[in-house]
Amino acid sequence: MTGLIPLTPGQRQAQRELSELERLTAGGIAVVRTHERTDVAAKVRIDLLIDCQAQRDRTPLVSLQSAEAVYVMVPPTYPFHEPSVHTDHNRFAGLPHVLWGHRICLYLSDNDWDPARGMHGLADRLIEWFRCVEEGTLTFGDIVPEPPVTGTSISDVITVQQELPDALEADPEPWLCWAWVGLVGRNRWEVRRWITTDDAGPPENGPAFLAVVIGLPDPVGFSFPTRIGDLLAGLREQRIDTDRLKERLQRAWEANDRHLPPNPETGAGPPVVVLVVSPAPTGSAAPSRVAYLAAWLLNGSRLVSRPLTAQDRVLWVQVLDQRPRFTIRRDVSRPASWLRNKRILLLGCGGLGAPIAEFCVRAGAAELRIIDNGGVLPGILVRQPYTEADFRQPKAKVLAHRLAAIRSGTKITATHGDAVVHVLQDHDIDVDLIIDATAARTVAAALERSRWEGGRSQPPLLSMTVGHDSARGVATLALPGAGGAGADILRKLAVTAADDDSLLDVLDDFYPALPRTDLFLPEPGCSDLTYVGSAADLASFSAWLLNDALTILGAPLHPAQPLRWASVLRAPGTRGQYPTSDRRHWPEDIAAVDAEQGYHVRLSPSAFAEMRNDVIRMAGTRGPDIETGGLLLGQIDHASRVVWVTEAHGLPDGSEAFAEKLYVDPVAAREAVEQRRFLTRQQVQFVGGWHTHPRNAAEPSPDDRIAMQKMTDETGTAALLVILGGQDHDRWRTWIGGQKRPQWYAGLFYPGGPDSAGLPR
Repeated sequence: MTGLIPLTPGQRQAQRELSELERLTAGGIAVVRTHERTDVAAKVRIDLLIDCQAQRDRTPLVSLQSAEAVYVMVPPTYPFHEPSVHTDHNRFAGLPHVLWGHRICLYLSDNDWDPARGMHGLADRLIEWFRCVEEGTLTFGDIVPEPPVTGTSISDVITVQQELPDALEADPEPWLCWAWVGLVGRNRWEVRRWITTDDAGPPENGPAFLAVVIGLPDPVGFSFPTRIGDLLAGLREQRIDTDRLKERLQRAWEANDRHLPPNPETGAGPPVVVLVVSPAPTGSAAPSRVAYLAAWLLNGSRLVSRPLTAQDRVLWVQVLDQRPRFTIRRDVSRPASWLRNKRILLLGCGGLGAPIAEFCVRAGAAELRIIDNGGVLPGILVRQPYTEADFRQPKAKVLAHRLAAIRSGTKITATHGDAVVHVLQDHDIDVDLIIDATAARTVAAALERSRWEGGRSQPPLLSMTVGHDSARGVATLALPGAGGAGADILRKLAVTAADDDSLLDVLDDFYPALPRTDLFLPEPGCSDLTYVGSAADLASFSAWLLNDALTILGAPLHPAQPLRWASVLRAPGTRGQYPTSDRRHWPEDIAAVDAEQGYHVRLSPSAFAEMRNDVIRMAGTRGPDIETGGLLLGQIDHASRVVWVTEAHGLPDGSEAFAEKLYVDPVAAREAVEQRRFLTRQQVQFVGGWHTHPRNAAEPSPDDRIAMQKMTDETGTAALLVILGGQDHDRWRTWIGGQKRPQWYAGLFYPGGPDSAGLPR
């Protein structure tokens, strides 16, 4: 007994459980022998006999003995790690769930193993497997066979993303071909190109070597060998010409010796790698001639010093099969799957932008362009994914370098520069999605202006921001065809919040009634105001808000679908009476470019409806030829050159309406809208007036221009004039009846007249 290692407590537990099963099944499962251990890390082998006396009316998949011998390998850490079931024969080779001829795979993954049930659960599955074999009902689970841990090159890995050529998949006979394999990292290789001709052609650019590829005609029925002799014997059973294979190995070594210098540290020559391609078993749910991949590594120097011998070891290399046809992404059907193969422009690499960039790369974006003008400073490490080694480096460049290590399939372009300049200079941005994660007003204004001046359908624009204490996050989404961008939608959210108590906290956070006095300056001498927030806060906001927007983008497009959306997320512990999340949308505005200054005038549908109601009221009280009009409430943004008209009111006190003209008292007008201005935190205020020309064109008369000039000179601010014209009587009557719209004019007037130096044109 000297040198024998006692069983671990877990292995003794496995023994007891199997003995219990022997009693419970009345010998249906019989424990034959527990083998001894000679190593503290070794598994223990327990031999079993399974009662398999077949009934006369059954047609088993293979001929079963009355008692089938199997053995269970129990790890030292049982039950926290699963045991495995094996046979000493290969009669079950090719059956579903049998890997490499000997192992009966009962669990899809480590997490499929239930440690609480232990051997009882294993016995249930094993008996069920034999029952299905006996009945002929065993189905395939498409389990990918893996090489053994013993004899594996642990440090090397080959990634395969390229599909094999159709010609190889269509060939049912055994075949040999080539593959150029590139070095993409330390001990990490990737198949770059499959070659079906006898001549392998020139090497790939960069470090690359030539590999031999074997196509097996039948599913693998032999165990993964650890010696060359056993491997070649298994290949001969599959009708592989081993002499031709050896010739290919020699040619591969010679080609690699010409293209790859010896390792400067070890002096070792280039590797010789053989890839094995095998079909899925018959009856598989996803049948394919090229379903499974494996690879082994040979010592290339031995091909020169002496021929290979049967006892030479085989080092199996782990193959990471990422071919789209044979892998199902873990994010399938999730919102982020919309990003796959998309081209993304990301503005900002900070607390929101950096996590979003990583989400895009991991989701499989085809291209990611990132722009940021900031550098890595000590304070931002609290919530941004940078390191001390990155200090004073451009954030865009550092982030791009880190993202490139995540996935080689995404083209990443980093620009250290001003996002505003980029947006204003590039109106024709050819991407599938723009994400503004800068939370900067200047960038938002530039995007707003660029979007409407672009003159064509723009890509979706997702903008994100968080509140001053990271208690709330807001995302806005403008779909293609939307008349506004992030600033437009955030403003609409504020106006909605002013009349909706369920959004009052959002209004207070992003549009406080009084300027905040508790300004957050994190470092001495820092002039940049910022917000309070942790890495956890920003990771949760960026992930949830991105997911919510992608849910909208991934939904089927309907003609009546709103094009402008906003989502609100509240952090835990700050919600109070408010819901965790909220989503709103708005109809499209009625828009035109004003005839005087070239601003984009956007009238809400409700404002247009209010003007129509007042026209109907005036026609009913004073006649259809009397002009009517009133006040326009909204906001003017001179940076984005947008005029928002949110509300239209009737005439205030001191105003006059005649058949020929209309006069609006500006002082009375401002007093009339003061309450709306206060409630909406200045998002809705006096911006001008509107009136009708019931019998004339929608054009300003000389009197209109004089009145507007007087108004702007008195107030010192620009004002908008909207005129609804009835020169086309049929069109006017149709609009009054509730259909279509009349001819209308919009013009923005400035103090000092059209030649004023203050004009921004």
